[in-house]
Amino acid sequence: MDDNTRGKVVRLIIFWVGVALLNSCTAHTPLIAANKLEIARENERMQAQKEAERLQQCLAQLGALRNINAKQHQQYQQAFDKLMSGASQYASLRIKVNGDIQETVDALYRYKVNYLCAAVNQVVLVGLAERGEPEK
Repeated sequence: MDDNTRGKVVRLIIFWVGVALLNSCTAHTPLIAANKLEIARENERMQAQKEAERLQQCLAQLGALRNINAKQHQQYQQAFDKLMSGASQYASLRIKVNGDIQETVDALYRYKVNYLCAAVNQVVLVGLAERGEPEK
């Protein structure tokens, strides 16, 4: 993975952690007890950590794909770079839009990342399975 892609991934991870922290800090719940609010914040931090781990795993799978099928790796790497670029641009604009838009676009990027990573996992699995099958 080149340094440009790695930098985009780090920014995306920071973005998701920031989203989780901002969401937990901006909750409008004056009647919730302090310990319930702290539990909600901890849940948000754990969710952000899980998403960061999934993104790292996706990158590892993308790296493995390079050794399995270089052509498909190039296609998925380009799609991943494009997605990271869009997420990076969105992260810089996120605080300028209202909460409904933030919620919708956050979900959109989570979906796109999950969908792309699932596709990469599928290609890696098929590629490895094909290598393990006997010649006909």
